[in-house]
Amino acid sequence: FLFHLAERRQPARAIRAAVPAPLSRCASLLAMEEDSPIEKQVKELEHQIAHLQRSNAEMEEFLRENTDAELRAAIGENIVTIARRRAIVEDLRKLLPERSGATVVAPSGAAVLSDVDGSMLL
Repeated sequence: FLFHLAERRQPARAIRAAVPAPLSRCASLLAMEEDSPIEKQVKELEHQIAHLQRSNAEMEEFLRENTDAELRAAIGENIVTIARRRAIVEDLRKLLPERSGATVVAPSGAAVLSDVDGSMLL
């Protein structure tokens, strides 16, 4: 009888092995590909810039038919804020490593030289 139960469990294990990994494991794999804190900051700043640009476009549309000094000043402030945030984004991007998707590994003992244009020679 015990041998019979052991035989029944074998197919169940085989079935479990054929079932895809649980979503939690898949989620952990996706988490490994998450953006770095710098990339998150860049995306957030780009999002803010887009909102400021949209806001300026809406205010400019209103100003075509109306005159409002405060609105004109707000547009000017937004332009300055956009310029500052773009400069921050540019600085943050300089901190990010380039992602080419490929890794070049030199054979052991091979010399790696940097060419004038920044390319690597083996």
